[in-house]
Amino acid sequence: MDSKNPLGVQIENELKDYFTRVVRIGEDWYSQERLVRRIGMFENKVYPTGKFDTEGNYKFWFDIISPRVSAEVKNIDFDTKDVFVYSNREIDTLPNLVTNLKVGEYMKKTGQAEEINSSIEEGSARGNVVWKKVRGTYERVDGRNFFVINQTAENLDESPVIERHELSAKQLRAKKEKWQYIKEALEDCKTNSYSNSSEDQDNESTTPFYEIYERNGEVALKDLKEWKTENGVKTDAVAEGDEDIYILAKVIGAGLKPDSSGTAEIKHVLFAEEMSKMPYEEYHRSAYKGKWYREGLYELLFDLQIRANQIGNQIAQGLEWSSKTIFVSPDNVGADNVIADLMNGDIVKASTLSQVPVRMQGIDQLIADWNRVINQANEIANSQEIVLGITPASGTPLGTSRLLNQNAGKLFDFIREKIAIPFGAIFENWIVPSLIKDIKMQDVLRLTGDSDMMNRFYELVVDSWYVNNLAEIGAHSEEVAETIKADKMEELVARPEIMIEGLKEVFQDYKPFVSVVITGENTRLPQEIEDLATFIGLETDPIRRSAMIELAMKKKSIDVAGLPKSDPEQIQNPTQPSPSSPPDIEVGAET
Repeated sequence: MDSKNPLGVQIENELKDYFTRVVRIGEDWYSQERLVRRIGMFENKVYPTGKFDTEGNYKFWFDIISPRVSAEVKNIDFDTKDVFVYSNREIDTLPNLVTNLKVGEYMKKTGQAEEINSSIEEGSARGNVVWKKVRGTYERVDGRNFFVINQTAENLDESPVIERHELSAKQLRAKKEKWQYIKEALEDCKTNSYSNSSEDQDNESTTPFYEIYERNGEVALKDLKEWKTENGVKTDAVAEGDEDIYILAKVIGAGLKPDSSGTAEIKHVLFAEEMSKMPYEEYHRSAYKGKWYREGLYELLFDLQIRANQIGNQIAQGLEWSSKTIFVSPDNVGADNVIADLMNGDIVKASTLSQVPVRMQGIDQLIADWNRVINQANEIANSQEIVLGITPASGTPLGTSRLLNQNAGKLFDFIREKIAIPFGAIFENWIVPSLIKDIKMQDVLRLTGDSDMMNRFYELVVDSWYVNNLAEIGAHSEEVAETIKADKMEELVARPEIMIEGLKEVFQDYKPFVSVVITGENTRLPQEIEDLATFIGLETDPIRRSAMIELAMKKKSIDVAGLPKSDPEQIQNPTQPSPSSPPDIEVGAET
Protein backbone atom coordinates (compact mmCIF):
# COMPACT_ATOMS: atom_id res chain seq x y z
CA MET A 1 0.00 0.00 0.00
CA ASP A 2 1.10 3.63 -0.40
CA SER A 3 0.87 6.69 1.78
CA LYS A 4 -2.33 7.79 0.05
CA ASN A 5 -4.30 5.64 2.47
CA PRO A 6 -6.65 8.08 4.25
CA LEU A 7 -5.42 7.05 7.71
CA GLY A 8 -1.79 7.60 6.69
CA VAL A 9 -2.60 10.96 5.11
CA GLN A 10 -4.37 12.01 8.28
CA ILE A 11 -1.24 11.30 10.35
CA GLU A 12 0.92 13.19 7.81
CA ASN A 13 -1.32 16.28 7.91
CA GLU A 14 -1.53 16.32 11.70
CA LEU A 15 2.24 15.99 12.11
CA LYS A 16 2.81 18.90 9.74
CA ASP A 17 0.20 20.92 11.59
CA TYR A 18 1.92 20.25 14.93
CA PHE A 19 5.41 21.20 13.74
CA THR A 20 4.50 24.30 11.75
CA ARG A 21 1.31 25.79 13.20
CA VAL A 22 1.07 28.40 15.95
CA VAL A 23 -2.18 29.15 17.75
CA ARG A 24 -3.28 32.43 19.25
CA ILE A 25 -3.87 32.41 23.00
CA GLY A 26 -4.88 35.80 24.30
CA GLU A 27 -2.52 38.34 22.75
CA ASP A 28 0.30 35.89 22.15
CA TRP A 29 1.14 33.16 19.65
CA TYR A 30 1.90 29.71 20.96
CA SER A 31 3.45 26.48 19.70
CA GLN A 32 3.80 23.41 21.92
CA GLU A 33 6.65 22.12 19.77
CA ARG A 34 8.68 25.30 20.32
CA LEU A 35 7.89 25.39 24.03
CA VAL A 36 9.02 21.78 24.55
CA ARG A 37 12.22 22.47 22.63
CA ARG A 38 12.92 25.58 24.72
CA ILE A 39 12.38 23.74 27.99
CA GLY A 40 14.87 21.11 26.81
CA MET A 41 17.48 23.81 26.24
CA PHE A 42 16.99 25.24 29.72
CA GLU A 43 17.14 21.76 31.29
CA ASN A 44 20.47 21.13 29.56
CA LYS A 45 21.74 24.67 30.31
CA VAL A 46 22.32 25.48 26.64
CA TYR A 47 22.44 28.99 25.19
CA PRO A 48 20.73 29.23 21.76
CA THR A 49 23.75 31.18 20.41
CA GLY A 50 26.45 29.07 22.04
CA LYS A 51 28.70 29.35 25.09
CA PHE A 52 30.58 32.50 23.97
CA ASP A 53 29.33 36.02 23.31
CA THR A 54 30.29 38.22 20.35
CA GLU A 55 33.40 39.45 22.21
CA GLY A 56 34.61 35.92 22.95
CA ASN A 57 33.68 35.97 26.62
CA TYR A 58 32.48 32.66 28.10
CA LYS A 59 28.83 32.76 29.19
CA PHE A 60 28.25 31.05 32.53
CA TRP A 61 24.87 29.47 33.34
CA PHE A 62 23.65 30.35 36.84
CA ASP A 63 21.05 27.65 37.40
CA ILE A 64 18.22 28.87 39.65
CA ILE A 65 15.55 26.37 38.48
CA SER A 66 16.78 22.81 39.09
CA PRO A 67 17.41 23.41 42.86
CA ARG A 68 13.78 24.52 43.14
CA VAL A 69 12.59 21.47 41.25
CA SER A 70 14.55 19.27 43.66
CA ALA A 71 13.06 21.11 46.64
CA GLU A 72 9.52 20.54 45.37
CA VAL A 73 10.15 16.84 44.70
CA LYS A 74 11.58 16.46 48.21
CA ASN A 75 8.58 18.15 49.82
CA ILE A 76 6.00 16.16 47.84
CA ASP A 77 7.60 12.95 49.19
CA PHE A 78 5.59 10.40 47.18
CA ASP A 79 6.61 6.80 47.93
CA THR A 80 5.44 3.30 46.94
CA LYS A 81 3.98 2.74 50.43
CA ASP A 82 1.45 5.50 49.78
CA VAL A 83 -0.63 3.31 47.42
CA PHE A 84 -3.35 1.59 49.45
CA VAL A 85 -6.03 -0.90 48.24
CA TYR A 86 -9.29 -1.12 50.18
CA SER A 87 -12.92 -2.24 50.07
CA ASN A 88 -15.62 -1.29 52.55
CA ARG A 89 -17.30 -4.71 52.53
CA GLU A 90 -16.76 -6.84 55.64
CA ILE A 91 -16.26 -9.95 53.51
CA ASP A 92 -13.32 -8.34 51.69
CA THR A 93 -10.98 -8.14 54.69
CA LEU A 94 -8.75 -10.99 53.53
CA PRO A 95 -8.77 -10.02 49.84
CA ASN A 96 -7.76 -6.50 50.92
CA LEU A 97 -4.81 -7.90 52.84
CA VAL A 98 -3.65 -10.18 50.01
CA THR A 99 -4.09 -7.52 47.33
CA ASN A 100 -2.07 -4.94 49.25
CA LEU A 101 0.72 -7.49 49.62
CA LYS A 102 0.45 -8.26 45.91
CA VAL A 103 0.70 -4.57 45.06
CA GLY A 104 3.78 -4.24 47.29
CA GLU A 105 5.40 -7.16 45.48
CA TYR A 106 4.56 -5.58 42.12
CA MET A 107 6.15 -2.32 43.26
CA LYS A 108 9.43 -4.05 44.12
CA LYS A 109 9.63 -6.26 41.03
CA THR A 110 8.88 -3.49 38.53
CA GLY A 111 11.02 -0.74 40.10
CA GLN A 112 8.07 1.56 40.76
CA ALA A 113 10.02 3.66 43.27
CA GLU A 114 12.27 5.01 40.52
CA GLU A 115 9.32 5.49 38.15
CA ILE A 116 7.34 7.44 40.76
CA ASN A 117 10.32 9.69 41.51
CA SER A 118 10.88 10.34 37.80
CA SER A 119 7.21 11.18 37.34
CA ILE A 120 7.27 13.69 40.20
CA GLU A 121 10.45 15.30 38.81
CA GLU A 122 8.94 15.62 35.35
CA GLY A 123 5.70 16.99 36.75
CA SER A 124 7.52 19.67 38.74
CA ALA A 125 9.98 20.60 36.01
CA ARG A 126 7.82 20.42 32.88
CA GLY A 127 4.38 20.72 34.47
CA ASN A 128 2.86 17.71 32.68
CA VAL A 129 3.06 13.92 33.00
CA VAL A 130 1.21 11.38 30.85
CA TRP A 131 0.99 7.65 31.57
CA LYS A 132 -0.16 5.04 29.08
CA LYS A 133 -1.75 1.63 29.64
CA VAL A 134 0.30 -1.22 28.15
CA ARG A 135 -0.38 -4.96 28.60
CA GLY A 136 -1.65 -4.99 32.18
CA THR A 137 0.80 -2.36 33.39
CA TYR A 138 1.67 1.21 32.42
CA GLU A 139 4.53 3.38 31.20
CA ARG A 140 5.30 7.08 31.21
CA VAL A 141 5.33 8.59 27.75
CA ASP A 142 8.27 10.65 26.50
CA GLY A 143 7.04 14.25 26.44
CA ARG A 144 9.51 15.15 23.69
CA ASN A 145 7.86 12.62 21.35
CA PHE A 146 4.25 13.18 22.42
CA PHE A 147 2.34 15.44 20.03
CA VAL A 148 -1.03 16.87 21.14
CA ILE A 149 -2.63 17.98 17.88
CA ASN A 150 -5.32 20.25 19.37
CA GLN A 151 -2.95 22.43 21.35
CA THR A 152 -5.78 24.31 23.08
CA ALA A 153 -7.47 21.15 24.41
CA GLU A 154 -8.09 21.02 28.15
CA ASN A 155 -7.45 17.27 28.36
CA LEU A 156 -6.45 14.41 26.07
CA ASP A 157 -10.06 13.33 25.49
CA GLU A 158 -10.45 16.50 23.41
CA SER A 159 -7.56 15.95 21.01
CA PRO A 160 -5.92 13.34 18.79
CA VAL A 161 -2.46 12.36 20.05
CA ILE A 162 0.51 11.08 18.06
CA GLU A 163 3.42 9.28 19.69
CA ARG A 164 6.76 8.90 17.94
CA HIS A 165 8.72 5.68 18.49
CA GLU A 166 12.03 4.47 17.09
CA LEU A 167 12.23 0.68 16.69
CA SER A 168 15.11 -1.53 15.69
CA ALA A 169 14.67 -4.16 12.97
CA LYS A 170 14.35 -6.86 15.65
CA GLN A 171 11.67 -4.93 17.53
CA LEU A 172 9.71 -4.34 14.32
CA ARG A 173 9.86 -8.01 13.27
CA ALA A 174 8.50 -8.99 16.70
CA LYS A 175 5.24 -7.22 15.75
CA LYS A 176 4.57 -9.37 12.66
CA GLU A 177 1.84 -11.39 14.40
CA LYS A 178 -0.20 -8.26 15.17
CA TRP A 179 0.77 -5.69 12.54
CA GLN A 180 0.50 -5.69 8.75
CA TYR A 181 3.15 -4.80 6.12
CA ILE A 182 6.13 -5.56 8.35
CA LYS A 183 8.21 -6.82 5.40
CA GLU A 184 7.39 -3.73 3.33
CA ALA A 185 8.17 -1.39 6.23
CA LEU A 186 11.54 -3.08 6.81
CA GLU A 187 12.44 -2.37 3.18
CA ASP A 188 10.91 1.08 2.64
CA CYS A 189 11.38 2.88 5.98
CA LYS A 190 14.96 2.00 6.89
CA THR A 191 17.25 4.76 8.19
CA ASN A 192 20.83 4.33 9.36
CA SER A 193 20.51 6.93 12.11
CA TYR A 194 18.58 7.53 15.30
CA SER A 195 17.60 10.47 17.51
CA ASN A 196 15.97 10.76 20.91
CA SER A 197 13.36 13.18 19.60
CA SER A 198 12.21 14.56 16.28
CA GLU A 199 14.12 17.79 17.01
CA ASP A 200 17.45 16.21 17.95
CA GLN A 201 20.27 15.84 15.45
CA ASP A 202 20.48 12.39 13.90
CA ASN A 203 23.28 10.10 15.05
CA GLU A 204 24.75 7.74 12.51
CA SER A 205 24.23 4.04 13.20
CA THR A 206 25.58 0.83 11.68
CA THR A 207 22.18 -0.83 12.20
CA PRO A 208 18.84 0.39 10.79
CA PHE A 209 16.13 2.14 12.78
CA TYR A 210 12.50 2.77 11.88
CA GLU A 211 10.22 5.73 12.58
CA ILE A 212 6.87 4.49 13.94
CA TYR A 213 3.96 6.85 14.64
CA GLU A 214 1.09 5.77 16.90
CA ARG A 215 -2.04 7.88 16.66
CA ASN A 216 -4.84 7.67 19.24
CA GLY A 217 -7.97 9.64 18.56
CA GLU A 218 -11.06 9.88 16.41
CA VAL A 219 -11.10 8.69 12.78
CA ALA A 220 -13.85 8.37 10.21
CA LEU A 221 -15.60 5.01 10.46
CA LYS A 222 -15.44 4.72 6.65
CA ASP A 223 -11.60 4.99 6.64
CA LEU A 224 -11.23 2.37 9.36
CA LYS A 225 -13.56 -0.09 7.59
CA GLU A 226 -11.75 0.37 4.27
CA TRP A 227 -8.34 -0.32 5.83
CA LYS A 228 -9.67 -3.47 7.51
CA THR A 229 -11.27 -4.68 4.28
CA GLU A 230 -8.02 -4.13 2.35
CA ASN A 231 -6.09 -6.18 4.91
CA GLY A 232 -8.53 -9.06 5.37
CA VAL A 233 -9.67 -8.03 8.84
CA LYS A 234 -13.29 -8.94 9.57
CA THR A 235 -15.49 -5.86 9.63
CA ASP A 236 -18.89 -4.58 8.55
CA ALA A 237 -19.30 -3.29 5.02
CA VAL A 238 -18.99 0.43 4.42
CA ALA A 239 -22.43 1.99 4.73
CA GLU A 240 -23.80 5.30 3.56
CA GLY A 241 -22.96 8.02 6.05
CA ASP A 242 -19.93 6.23 7.56
CA GLU A 243 -17.71 9.11 6.42
CA ASP A 244 -19.58 11.37 8.85
CA ILE A 245 -19.32 8.99 11.83
CA TYR A 246 -16.16 9.32 13.93
CA ILE A 247 -14.96 6.73 16.44
CA LEU A 248 -11.95 6.37 18.72
CA ALA A 249 -9.23 4.22 17.18
CA LYS A 250 -5.55 3.37 17.46
CA VAL A 251 -3.64 3.74 14.17
CA ILE A 252 0.04 2.86 13.74
CA GLY A 253 2.04 3.95 10.72
CA ALA A 254 5.64 3.56 9.56
CA GLY A 255 7.35 6.38 7.70
CA LEU A 256 10.14 8.90 7.70
CA LYS A 257 11.22 11.54 10.18
CA PRO A 258 9.67 15.02 9.59
CA ASP A 259 11.91 17.27 7.48
CA SER A 260 12.59 20.96 8.10
CA SER A 261 9.12 21.85 6.77
CA GLY A 262 7.43 19.45 9.19
CA THR A 263 6.48 16.96 6.47
CA ALA A 264 6.66 13.28 7.45
CA GLU A 265 5.71 10.70 4.83
CA ILE A 266 3.73 7.72 6.17
CA LYS A 267 4.56 4.89 3.80
CA HIS A 268 2.54 2.08 5.44
CA VAL A 269 -0.33 1.86 7.93
CA LEU A 270 0.60 -1.18 10.01
CA PHE A 271 -2.34 -1.40 12.43
CA ALA A 272 -5.79 0.11 12.94
CA GLU A 273 -8.33 -0.89 15.57
CA GLU A 274 -11.27 0.69 17.36
CA MET A 275 -10.94 1.36 21.10
CA SER A 276 -13.41 2.30 23.81
CA LYS A 277 -11.43 5.12 25.47
CA MET A 278 -8.11 6.93 25.29
CA PRO A 279 -5.34 4.86 26.95
CA TYR A 280 -3.93 7.74 28.99
CA GLU A 281 -3.93 9.25 32.47
CA GLU A 282 -2.54 12.77 32.80
CA TYR A 283 -1.26 15.11 35.50
CA HIS A 284 -0.89 18.89 35.24
CA ARG A 285 0.86 20.99 37.85
CA SER A 286 -0.79 24.30 36.96
CA ALA A 287 -4.27 25.44 35.98
CA TYR A 288 -5.60 25.43 32.43
CA LYS A 289 -4.84 28.75 30.72
CA GLY A 290 -5.96 28.07 27.18
CA LYS A 291 -3.38 25.42 26.25
CA TRP A 292 -3.06 21.73 27.05
CA TYR A 293 0.63 22.04 27.99
CA ARG A 294 0.51 23.57 31.47
CA GLU A 295 3.22 25.54 33.21
CA GLY A 296 5.99 23.80 35.12
CA LEU A 297 8.80 25.44 37.06
CA TYR A 298 10.98 25.81 33.96
CA GLU A 299 8.31 27.72 32.02
CA LEU A 300 7.37 29.78 35.08
CA LEU A 301 10.99 30.81 35.65
CA PHE A 302 12.12 31.38 32.03
CA ASP A 303 12.48 35.14 32.35
CA LEU A 304 14.04 35.04 35.79
CA GLN A 305 16.61 32.46 34.65
CA ILE A 306 17.54 34.67 31.70
CA ARG A 307 17.92 37.72 33.94
CA ALA A 308 19.94 35.72 36.48
CA ASN A 309 22.33 34.66 33.71
CA GLN A 310 22.67 38.27 32.55
CA ILE A 311 23.41 39.60 36.03
CA GLY A 312 25.77 36.73 36.84
CA ASN A 313 27.80 37.19 33.67
CA GLN A 314 27.90 40.98 34.07
CA ILE A 315 29.29 40.58 37.57
CA ALA A 316 31.75 37.89 36.42
CA GLN A 317 33.10 40.07 33.61
CA GLY A 318 33.21 43.17 35.80
CA LEU A 319 35.09 41.35 38.56
CA GLU A 320 37.60 40.11 36.00
CA TRP A 321 38.42 43.75 35.13
CA SER A 322 38.29 45.03 38.70
CA SER A 323 40.66 42.29 39.88
CA LYS A 324 43.53 43.69 37.74
CA THR A 325 46.40 45.53 39.48
CA ILE A 326 47.43 48.76 37.68
CA PHE A 327 50.13 51.28 38.67
CA VAL A 328 50.68 54.86 37.46
CA SER A 329 53.81 57.01 37.47
CA PRO A 330 54.80 60.27 35.69
CA ASP A 331 58.40 58.98 35.30
CA ASN A 332 59.82 56.22 33.15
CA VAL A 333 60.42 53.52 35.74
CA GLY A 334 62.08 51.18 33.23
CA ALA A 335 59.39 48.52 33.47
CA ASP A 336 56.28 47.94 31.40
CA ASN A 337 54.84 45.58 33.99
CA VAL A 338 56.08 45.96 37.53
CA ILE A 339 54.83 42.50 38.41
CA ALA A 340 56.50 40.68 35.54
CA ASP A 341 59.54 42.90 34.78
CA LEU A 342 60.82 43.61 38.28
CA MET A 343 62.60 41.08 40.47
CA ASN A 344 62.72 40.83 44.22
CA GLY A 345 64.99 43.55 45.57
CA ASP A 346 64.88 45.86 42.50
CA ILE A 347 64.77 49.61 43.20
CA VAL A 348 62.19 51.67 41.36
CA LYS A 349 63.33 55.26 40.63
CA ALA A 350 60.32 57.50 40.30
CA SER A 351 59.05 60.63 41.93
CA THR A 352 55.71 58.94 42.46
CA LEU A 353 54.39 55.44 41.91
CA SER A 354 50.85 54.68 42.95
CA GLN A 355 48.26 51.99 42.34
CA VAL A 356 45.20 52.91 40.34
CA PRO A 357 42.04 51.92 42.25
CA VAL A 358 39.95 49.73 39.96
CA ARG A 359 36.37 49.01 41.04
CA MET A 360 33.41 47.68 39.13
CA GLN A 361 30.81 50.39 38.67
CA GLY A 362 27.21 49.50 39.46
CA ILE A 363 27.99 46.26 41.31
CA ASP A 364 25.77 47.30 44.21
CA GLN A 365 22.80 47.74 41.87
CA LEU A 366 23.51 44.38 40.20
CA ILE A 367 23.63 42.61 43.55
CA ALA A 368 20.34 44.23 44.58
CA ASP A 369 18.79 43.19 41.27
CA TRP A 370 20.09 39.61 41.76
CA ASN A 371 18.46 39.49 45.18
CA ARG A 372 15.17 40.70 43.68
CA VAL A 373 15.33 37.96 41.03
CA ILE A 374 15.98 35.27 43.66
CA ASN A 375 13.18 36.53 45.91
CA GLN A 376 10.73 36.55 43.02
CA ALA A 377 11.80 33.04 42.01
CA ASN A 378 11.20 31.89 45.58
CA GLU A 379 7.71 33.38 45.53
CA ILE A 380 6.79 31.77 42.19
CA ALA A 381 8.28 28.36 43.00
CA ASN A 382 7.29 28.32 46.68
CA SER A 383 10.95 27.77 47.53
CA GLN A 384 11.64 30.03 50.47
CA GLU A 385 14.63 29.30 52.70
CA ILE A 386 12.53 27.28 55.13
CA VAL A 387 11.41 25.02 52.24
CA LEU A 388 14.93 24.55 50.92
CA GLY A 389 16.11 23.51 54.37
CA ILE A 390 18.24 26.62 54.89
CA THR A 391 18.50 27.82 58.48
CA PRO A 392 16.54 31.08 58.92
CA ALA A 393 18.38 34.24 59.83
CA SER A 394 19.46 34.48 63.44
CA GLY A 395 16.83 36.07 65.60
CA THR A 396 13.90 34.61 63.66
CA PRO A 397 11.37 33.37 66.25
CA LEU A 398 10.66 29.63 66.24
CA GLY A 399 6.93 30.28 65.93
CA THR A 400 7.49 32.40 62.83
CA SER A 401 9.56 29.63 61.22
CA ARG A 402 6.84 27.08 61.92
CA LEU A 403 4.17 29.36 60.48
CA LEU A 404 6.21 29.95 57.30
CA ASN A 405 6.81 26.23 56.90
CA GLN A 406 3.12 25.47 57.45
CA ASN A 407 2.00 28.02 54.86
CA ALA A 408 4.59 26.84 52.34
CA GLY A 409 3.42 23.27 52.84
CA LYS A 410 -0.14 24.11 51.76
CA LEU A 411 0.89 24.25 48.09
CA PHE A 412 2.63 20.89 48.40
CA ASP A 413 -0.56 19.45 49.93
CA PHE A 414 -2.44 20.68 46.89
CA ILE A 415 0.11 19.16 44.49
CA ARG A 416 -0.05 15.85 46.41
CA GLU A 417 -3.80 15.79 45.98
CA LYS A 418 -3.50 16.45 42.24
CA ILE A 419 -0.80 13.79 41.65
CA ALA A 420 -2.72 11.26 43.76
CA ILE A 421 -5.75 11.39 41.45
CA PRO A 422 -4.11 9.95 38.28
CA PHE A 423 -1.95 7.50 40.22
CA GLY A 424 -5.02 6.21 42.06
CA ALA A 425 -6.81 5.76 38.73
CA ILE A 426 -3.79 3.98 37.22
CA PHE A 427 -3.64 1.38 39.98
CA GLU A 428 -7.41 1.02 40.39
CA ASN A 429 -8.19 0.60 36.67
CA TRP A 430 -5.01 -0.84 35.16
CA ILE A 431 -2.79 -2.54 37.76
CA VAL A 432 -4.94 -4.08 40.51
CA PRO A 433 -7.42 -5.84 38.16
CA SER A 434 -4.56 -7.63 36.40
CA LEU A 435 -2.89 -8.55 39.70
CA ILE A 436 -5.98 -10.25 41.14
CA LYS A 437 -7.17 -11.76 37.85
CA ASP A 438 -5.30 -15.06 38.18
CA ILE A 439 -4.45 -15.13 41.89
CA LYS A 440 -3.79 -18.63 43.28
CA MET A 441 -3.71 -20.18 46.74
CA GLN A 442 0.06 -20.51 46.40
CA ASP A 443 0.21 -16.73 45.99
CA VAL A 444 -1.77 -16.29 49.19
CA LEU A 445 0.55 -18.53 51.21
CA ARG A 446 3.68 -17.03 49.63
CA LEU A 447 2.64 -13.44 50.23
CA THR A 448 1.35 -13.85 53.76
CA GLY A 449 3.79 -16.48 54.98
CA ASP A 450 0.94 -17.75 57.18
CA SER A 451 0.18 -21.50 57.09
CA ASP A 452 -3.17 -20.81 58.76
CA MET A 453 -4.24 -18.60 55.87
CA MET A 454 -5.51 -21.66 53.96
CA ASN A 455 -8.07 -22.37 56.71
CA ARG A 456 -9.05 -18.72 56.76
CA PHE A 457 -9.82 -18.82 53.05
CA TYR A 458 -11.76 -22.05 53.51
CA GLU A 459 -13.99 -20.20 55.97
CA LEU A 460 -14.26 -17.21 53.65
CA VAL A 461 -15.32 -19.39 50.70
CA VAL A 462 -17.86 -21.30 52.82
CA ASP A 463 -19.40 -18.08 54.13
CA SER A 464 -19.59 -16.66 50.61
CA TRP A 465 -21.22 -19.87 49.33
CA TYR A 466 -23.71 -19.87 52.21
CA VAL A 467 -24.82 -16.27 51.57
CA ASN A 468 -25.19 -16.84 47.81
CA ASN A 469 -27.31 -19.98 48.32
CA LEU A 470 -29.34 -18.82 51.31
CA ALA A 471 -32.53 -18.43 49.27
CA GLU A 472 -32.34 -22.00 47.95
CA ILE A 473 -31.58 -23.49 51.37
CA GLY A 474 -34.70 -21.96 52.90
CA ALA A 475 -35.54 -21.04 56.47
CA HIS A 476 -33.51 -22.79 59.16
CA SER A 477 -32.09 -22.30 62.64
CA GLU A 478 -28.61 -21.13 63.57
CA GLU A 479 -27.63 -24.69 64.57
CA VAL A 480 -28.66 -25.96 61.12
CA ALA A 481 -26.66 -23.16 59.51
CA GLU A 482 -23.53 -24.23 61.37
CA THR A 483 -24.12 -27.84 60.29
CA ILE A 484 -24.55 -26.82 56.64
CA LYS A 485 -21.32 -24.81 56.75
CA ALA A 486 -19.45 -27.70 58.42
CA ASP A 487 -20.65 -30.11 55.70
CA LYS A 488 -19.51 -27.68 53.00
CA MET A 489 -16.15 -27.30 54.72
CA GLU A 490 -15.63 -31.09 54.67
CA GLU A 491 -16.48 -31.11 50.97
CA LEU A 492 -13.90 -28.40 50.25
CA VAL A 493 -11.19 -30.24 52.18
CA ALA A 494 -12.00 -33.49 50.36
CA ARG A 495 -12.13 -31.85 46.93
CA PRO A 496 -9.48 -29.07 46.61
CA GLU A 497 -10.62 -28.26 43.06
CA ILE A 498 -13.82 -26.84 44.55
CA MET A 499 -11.69 -24.63 46.79
CA ILE A 500 -9.83 -23.28 43.78
CA GLU A 501 -13.11 -22.37 42.11
CA GLY A 502 -14.33 -20.83 45.37
CA LEU A 503 -11.19 -18.72 45.60
CA LYS A 504 -11.76 -17.45 42.08
CA GLU A 505 -15.32 -16.52 43.02
CA VAL A 506 -14.09 -14.56 46.05
CA PHE A 507 -11.77 -12.44 43.91
CA GLN A 508 -14.18 -12.33 40.99
CA ASP A 509 -16.69 -10.54 43.19
CA TYR A 510 -13.95 -8.39 44.72
CA LYS A 511 -14.03 -4.82 43.37
CA PRO A 512 -11.46 -2.84 45.35
CA PHE A 513 -10.73 0.87 45.34
CA VAL A 514 -7.28 2.44 45.41
CA SER A 515 -6.37 5.38 47.60
CA VAL A 516 -3.06 7.22 47.23
CA VAL A 517 -2.32 8.77 50.62
CA ILE A 518 0.96 10.64 50.25
CA THR A 519 2.98 11.32 53.39
CA GLY A 520 1.95 14.60 54.97
CA GLU A 521 -1.25 14.92 52.97
CA ASN A 522 -4.30 15.98 54.96
CA THR A 523 -6.61 13.24 53.67
CA ARG A 524 -9.56 11.44 55.16
CA LEU A 525 -7.85 8.23 56.31
CA PRO A 526 -5.21 9.77 58.63
CA GLN A 527 -7.88 12.03 60.14
CA GLU A 528 -10.17 9.05 60.75
CA ILE A 529 -7.36 7.12 62.44
CA GLU A 530 -6.53 10.12 64.62
CA ASP A 531 -10.19 10.54 65.63
CA LEU A 532 -10.50 6.85 66.50
CA ALA A 533 -7.32 7.01 68.59
CA THR A 534 -8.79 9.93 70.54
CA PHE A 535 -12.05 8.13 71.30
CA ILE A 536 -10.29 4.83 72.08
CA GLY A 537 -8.44 6.62 74.85
CA LEU A 538 -11.70 7.95 76.27
CA GLU A 539 -13.77 4.74 76.00
CA THR A 540 -14.16 2.77 79.26
CA ASP A 541 -16.31 -0.13 78.01
CA PRO A 542 -13.78 -2.89 77.14
CA ILE A 543 -15.94 -4.45 74.41
CA ARG A 544 -16.61 -1.12 72.67
CA ARG A 545 -12.95 -0.20 73.09
CA SER A 546 -11.86 -3.46 71.43
CA ALA A 547 -14.34 -2.91 68.58
CA MET A 548 -12.99 0.58 67.95
CA ILE A 549 -9.41 -0.72 67.95
CA GLU A 550 -10.38 -3.40 65.42
CA LEU A 551 -12.06 -0.75 63.26
CA ALA A 552 -8.87 1.33 63.22
CA MET A 553 -6.78 -1.75 62.37
CA LYS A 554 -9.09 -2.67 59.49
CA LYS A 555 -8.77 0.83 58.05
CA LYS A 556 -5.00 0.27 57.99
CA SER A 557 -5.52 -3.13 56.27
CA ILE A 558 -4.36 -5.14 59.30
CA ASP A 559 -5.75 -8.69 59.35
CA VAL A 560 -7.82 -8.48 62.55
CA ALA A 561 -9.63 -11.77 62.01
CA GLY A 562 -6.40 -13.74 62.26
CA LEU A 563 -5.59 -12.45 65.75
CA PRO A 564 -6.57 -14.46 68.88
CA LYS A 565 -9.53 -13.19 70.86
CA SER A 566 -10.88 -13.59 74.38
CA ASP A 567 -14.33 -15.08 74.90
CA PRO A 568 -16.79 -12.17 75.43
CA GLU A 569 -18.52 -14.17 78.20
CA GLN A 570 -15.25 -14.45 80.09
CA ILE A 571 -14.80 -10.70 79.79
CA GLN A 572 -18.28 -10.03 81.15
CA ASN A 573 -18.19 -12.80 83.89
CA PRO A 574 -14.59 -13.22 84.95
CA THR A 575 -13.90 -16.23 87.17
CA GLN A 576 -10.52 -14.97 88.27
CA PRO A 577 -10.00 -11.79 90.33
CA SER A 578 -8.64 -8.82 88.49
CA PRO A 579 -4.89 -8.40 88.99
CA SER A 580 -5.48 -4.81 89.96
CA SER A 581 -7.95 -5.74 92.79
CA PRO A 582 -6.77 -7.00 96.23
CA PRO A 583 -7.80 -10.62 97.07
CA ASP A 584 -10.71 -11.19 99.45
CA ILE A 585 -9.45 -12.14 102.98
CA GLU A 586 -11.57 -13.64 105.77
CA VAL A 587 -11.46 -11.85 109.09
CA GLY A 588 -9.31 -13.78 111.56
CA ALA A 589 -7.55 -15.84 108.91
CA GLU A 590 -3.84 -16.25 109.10
CA THR A 591 -1.93 -13.90 106.90
